[in-house]
Amino acid sequence: MIFTDLRFLVLFAACWGCFFTLPRSWRPSVLAFWGAVFYLTYAGTFLAAVLVLVGLVHSSGRRPLAWAAGTTTIALLAYFKLTLRASPLPATDTGPAAILIPLGFSYLAFELLHVVIERHRGRIQVLRLADLLAFAFFAPARIAGPIKRLPEFTAAVQAATLSGANVYAGVLRVLIGLAKKLLVADVLALTVAESSYVSTTRHAWTIVLAFSLQIYFDFSAYSDIAIGFARLMGIELPENFRWAYLASNIRDFWNRWHITLSHWVRDYVFMPTASALFQTRLRRWPPAIAAISYLLAFLIVGAWHGATGAFLVWGLYHGILLALFHFVRLKTPARIADHPLYRSRVAKGLAVAVTFACVTLGWVPFMLPLKEAQRLLGIMFGASR
Repeated sequence: MIFTDLRFLVLFAACWGCFFTLPRSWRPSVLAFWGAVFYLTYAGTFLAAVLVLVGLVHSSGRRPLAWAAGTTTIALLAYFKLTLRASPLPATDTGPAAILIPLGFSYLAFELLHVVIERHRGRIQVLRLADLLAFAFFAPARIAGPIKRLPEFTAAVQAATLSGANVYAGVLRVLIGLAKKLLVADVLALTVAESSYVSTTRHAWTIVLAFSLQIYFDFSAYSDIAIGFARLMGIELPENFRWAYLASNIRDFWNRWHITLSHWVRDYVFMPTASALFQTRLRRWPPAIAAISYLLAFLIVGAWHGATGAFLVWGLYHGILLALFHFVRLKTPARIADHPLYRSRVAKGLAVAVTFACVTLGWVPFMLPLKEAQRLLGIMFGASR
């Protein structure tokens, strides 16, 4: 894990020292410089490609350049997802087969697209290159998010202060993240690794349940550590996970799980799609507009995780669940929705259990290629061995 690597800790300490000792106006440049050094250390020569992309985004004030920057970012993301490995290779590798994937490029791509779109909408009037570079190369969030927004991040950098409260909160958050990762997620991974050898229904359910817990503790651990390191610098990153498995419905789940990704997709895929569809004849059928918007949004979420059939199936599955929930919520009579039994603790507990079961089943194609996922699902429901 990069967060526990000595090189990362040394680079972070150097950045932290410069951040608080040099003039406040230099802060974006400090973050940009040390972030670029971090990127060079772990992603090698791809630093040059990312610098070119950031430069293109910086020049995207006019509409043709905005389209060029957005299209280039999407094309690079698609290329990396389709042709390259999903994690960085050692920087010492050479040759065509050892091309390095830009570290955390999935997150960086969505952040840069946010900048391009908001500039196009006129919501970002002034864009300083130093601020954009600091935003793009901020090391703690570069590995696995959270997905930042430029105006909030720039304001947080300028307002950052060195205080005992920030140091305490940052260290505590990092330790919580490390505990989640090393003591829970990595231990559960030992059970998940048995997925190739499963032969009984009980074993299959155990593995899927273990993966469901592992992926939560793994993803949320990285977010905790990133938020903690940022807090050490007095910078507050957005929360990314909020007790997601206590959600009482699938929409509530996505308001708690990978929150910054959910909000990005809501703002830049779901809402624009729904708005565009509302201008057509489909405005007569609002549930159809919601269904199409959810399906498109979560197909993109699936592809963002990986350009494979399994990830697309997982995204489609969640899109269908959200569309069904939206339809049922619209059609549920008020007398039922307001009934005390409907709002009781027992009903809420049952809703949490059903939501957790639906989400857990959905992790099967996320965990395995499609053929292996089909086999595991067959064993889970007694259809095959």
